[in-house]
Amino acid sequence: MIFDRRCVVLLLWAVFNGVDSSIIRRPEDTEVRVGDSTYLNCSFSDATAPKSWYHYPVGKGVNEMRYVYADDQLFSPYDDRFRIDTTSSDGASNLVMNRVESPDAGRYVCQNNGEPETAELIVLESTPRCMSNIDSNGIVGSNSCGREKETIQLSCVVSYSGNIPPKLQWTRVKNGKASAIDDSLLSCLPSDGRIACNYTAETDIELDGSHFVCQTSRAANTQYRCSTESVRILYSIENKTRIAKSVGDEVTCSIANSSSSDCSYSWIWFDGDLEETVSKNTTLVIDREGLHRCEARCSIKEFVCRVSTTLVKASSAPGALTTNTTTGLIIGCVILGVSFICLCAFVVIKMIRNKTARRKIVMEQIAEMMKLLKTEDQLRQNAAEIETLKADLAMKNGNVDELNAIIKARNEEIEELRNQATRPTASRGLLVATDFEAMETCSDDNQHSTSTGCDDQKEWTCKTCVFTNTSQNCQVCKLHRESQ
Repeated sequence: MIFDRRCVVLLLWAVFNGVDSSIIRRPEDTEVRVGDSTYLNCSFSDATAPKSWYHYPVGKGVNEMRYVYADDQLFSPYDDRFRIDTTSSDGASNLVMNRVESPDAGRYVCQNNGEPETAELIVLESTPRCMSNIDSNGIVGSNSCGREKETIQLSCVVSYSGNIPPKLQWTRVKNGKASAIDDSLLSCLPSDGRIACNYTAETDIELDGSHFVCQTSRAANTQYRCSTESVRILYSIENKTRIAKSVGDEVTCSIANSSSSDCSYSWIWFDGDLEETVSKNTTLVIDREGLHRCEARCSIKEFVCRVSTTLVKASSAPGALTTNTTTGLIIGCVILGVSFICLCAFVVIKMIRNKTARRKIVMEQIAEMMKLLKTEDQLRQNAAEIETLKADLAMKNGNVDELNAIIKARNEEIEELRNQATRPTASRGLLVATDFEAMETCSDDNQHSTSTGCDDQKEWTCKTCVFTNTSQNCQVCKLHRESQ
């Protein structure tokens, strides 16, 4: 009878008042833990319109609706723990629930003379519980040791009462900054009043030092949550770098590794098959030229591997002379000195050879001039003989015409011989030119006979007066002038 009476009251009020009271604030699905408090909001535009709350318990049919509030009063079994907060200014009629119990879960309806507004109440049996495979000794991540990466398995579990499961959300937190994990990456499976939201994460390096939080997302007050322990990713990745340094510089060796990876470092100088450990620290002060490499020995869950990292090519410091550099300079200086000595010797030998060749040319020229002079003496003798023949023929009164013809031919022959003897050839002129130069002007006119054409005293003079008689001296000067 109570159900019918309340319905009649609402219907009669709507008919006689004729006011359309619209919803302003609808109730929302809410999650609450057993024993905690929560509330459902509901506001209408008409603050004077009668309002009512009723409840559909979980697992009950539509006909088993229970009134919570109507005609300004609460009904059992809700009256000792629930209350209604009303506000006339905004038409609010909020249902406040204290010490929530599991049977309180279900659908709640807020209604006046208009359409009913509903919301689900999900009652959590406890706070969500986080489970994972996170090992306190760390999880194997990316590494250069050949170890297979492990994955992080997370699961958030909670038991509940309600028509719908609670909405759980995973968040990753690192250095105080939270990053929500997309719902599409979660696998949430409700079953028999229990839900588990699972998440699988790759052991990437950026996860090192992070922890994960699972929490509800629809609680009216503080969200219910749980968290995992901090993730320790065991990784050691080659950080190969090639740098050039000078002797005396300091270099530091490091690899990308987690703080939980136990690594020891050493610097090794090498040249082909030769190797020498020069430091067992992360830092090295370079004391020699050549190649240096840094190696790290890292332990990942009792598995030890060697990781090569920084490679340094060291050269001599600017302005410094190393042993090799000094030796190279000495050898270079020696080679340069020997080259200079050889060049000087070559020049001297060349000069001696040129002087010897020049002397030889002079001697050959002198010999040729002697031959020319002998030829001239022979011509003179022939001329004297011709004069003698002429005299004899004249005395004998012979055939004078025939004799004159013979003499003429003889004279022509003698003249040709004279011309050949006195005409300088190209080779003869060159020989003279190499031996006779303009030195001192001959001041003695007796040295040059105008009849031989050797009258240019200002430009062409003999380097050495080899011959003593005038005609010979003039002949030499003439040859020199014509060769030029």
